[in-house]
Amino acid sequence: MNPETVRIQNIIEDFFDHNLCFKPDVWNSDNLKVAKESSRPVNKYRNTLDFTICKNNYIKNEIKYYFGKNLKDSLYSVITIFEGKGHHLRRMLRFMDTRYPYIKTVLDIPKEELMLKYTNYLIDAGIKVKRINKKTNSMHVTAVVSLMSIFYDYIYDVFDQTPEYEKDIWDGKKLPIELNYTNTGTKKIKFTKVNQVHKELVKKYLYTRIVELKNLSFSIGIRYVREITLFVNFLNNNYPKLQLKDIDRKHLVSYLQYIKNKKILNKKTREKITATNVYVSSNLTIVRKFLTDLKIFNWKDAPIEHIEALFLPNDNPRRTKSQSYDNPKYIPDYIWDQVVENIHLIGDRYIPIILIMEGTGFRGTDVLGLKINCLEKDNKGDYWLVGDQRKVNYKDHKVPISVELAKVVIAQQEICKQKSTSENNPDNYLFVSYRGPRKGKPQTTATLSTVLNNFAKKVNIRDVNGEIYRFKNHAFRHRYGVTLINNGMSIVHVQRLMAHASPEMTLAYAKIHDQTLKDAYFKAKSKGGVRFDIEGALVKSNIDEQALENDLELEWVRHNYDSIRMDHGMCIKSTKMKCDYAEKVIEPPCIANNCRSFHVDSSFGDYYKSQITALENDIQIYEKNGHVRSLEFANKKIESYRKVLNEITEHENVSGIPKERREYVGEERVKSGQ
Repeated sequence: MNPETVRIQNIIEDFFDHNLCFKPDVWNSDNLKVAKESSRPVNKYRNTLDFTICKNNYIKNEIKYYFGKNLKDSLYSVITIFEGKGHHLRRMLRFMDTRYPYIKTVLDIPKEELMLKYTNYLIDAGIKVKRINKKTNSMHVTAVVSLMSIFYDYIYDVFDQTPEYEKDIWDGKKLPIELNYTNTGTKKIKFTKVNQVHKELVKKYLYTRIVELKNLSFSIGIRYVREITLFVNFLNNNYPKLQLKDIDRKHLVSYLQYIKNKKILNKKTREKITATNVYVSSNLTIVRKFLTDLKIFNWKDAPIEHIEALFLPNDNPRRTKSQSYDNPKYIPDYIWDQVVENIHLIGDRYIPIILIMEGTGFRGTDVLGLKINCLEKDNKGDYWLVGDQRKVNYKDHKVPISVELAKVVIAQQEICKQKSTSENNPDNYLFVSYRGPRKGKPQTTATLSTVLNNFAKKVNIRDVNGEIYRFKNHAFRHRYGVTLINNGMSIVHVQRLMAHASPEMTLAYAKIHDQTLKDAYFKAKSKGGVRFDIEGALVKSNIDEQALENDLELEWVRHNYDSIRMDHGMCIKSTKMKCDYAEKVIEPPCIANNCRSFHVDSSFGDYYKSQITALENDIQIYEKNGHVRSLEFANKKIESYRKVLNEITEHENVSGIPKERREYVGEERVKSGQ
């Protein structure tokens, strides 16, 4: 027996010695400790697993090790093993017993050979080996086939000691890098489709970028391999004697024709279509980066020609920006109000995630990737949330948060500290899965998105068109950015808070702000309103007319709508004109002094109602305590407020006041009217 086989058997025996319940060849779920933690008892007709079918002890122990280790690590539940996989286990054991009775480990068989023979074995037995996914109309292997494949991969991952760099399939978990576990994407990079001539170069390039320089994420590395493979395979198939260093413009022109006419799959229709501009542009960008880096690294395979001579500006088709780029979809206030009203129905584990996304502007993946120690308190007593921004590779990015949100984080920290152990949360995630296939890993953005949209259906959250609102995790980040801009924060500060690599995305929020102002302006204009004339009488008015009176451009009023709007009304006055009442002590001076630049409409109704209620309470106190002077001011103020409220609630349509009442005063007005 070779040393490698001995090593594998020693590891398996050691596991059985420390977990005696998995050592027998027949398992009964009632005898397993993990069964007591199950949500329900195992079906009494499926509560036994019999491994004695396989007489090859080496293979039998490997299969027992696979099931036992996954049960112990909570990667599978006892229900999944006994009621699900157990049904397919018998077929797998019979196959291994009849076809490979003498091998010492399943790794002695190439996987391709094993899967081919097993699939044919099942077909001969009349068992289905493929199924159709009704949603995507795509073909997949059945559970009985995938069990063998998953078992083989597990044993290979655990026991194979080949350096990851030398393999044709890299497991990201075995590389000295940080992986993003908040997405459900594969954690493997496959070089199996790269031709033999260029395979080692492509592997060397990816290893340099991902592991050594760490300037390429593992998930983007998967995409790089796919696009570079297309390029090097094209060269190898069409110019088999060509060395990469000798490529010139004619080879690139030929490749351009190939990639632009390539048939790709339309993900929506599942039909083959000619490559889109986005697809071509993405591929050429990666290929150009690959060749450029080869020259930067000064590798022997680097092109001799200048990159600018290989690629011309017109080669890369212009990519049309998506509508969402300039108009990011953010969660408006009326949707957020519905979320807050029903948030108790979404589930306790997701409430803090949603509140943190809305209150910090962190991307969903960055919120889910937060660590337990993500909260800081400065010497002024203010709280800061600290976390990595993976997309732009910012470490320990900090944003200020409210005391209320800090309390939410603290509560989640306490829950996490109580439940976490070195086994179920080794990396100290704040939002972690404590058991199951994702044990020790954070929750995923896909699951969060599903939960949000199920929540929207459950509580009937609808958009302006009456349709069930469709949540996107990133819309919470856009909401944060739009809110900051609408509240007057500068674009530079918003860019810094949101860790935008460039100001382009931040400027998109400013465009939303401009549209918000425009909508508010036209809404105010449609409402109409009232103003004071020279004698202090309230008359019907229009924003446009007041703006023109004061030599204001209408566009200026629209753009500066938020700055002219006050708590009690609007000041339709040029910034070049001095305010005669700014220093007056009686509040608000606009009303107290009958300012003709003052405009108020029905949107301010709630303000005046609340002020009148407060004044009524004050008046009672003044009368009781005999505060005559205060009572005099309060009565005068409440009279003005009631007059304003009465006018804006009774008069909806406006036509402006006659020109002579607007432009003449006193005796001039009388004369003009004669």
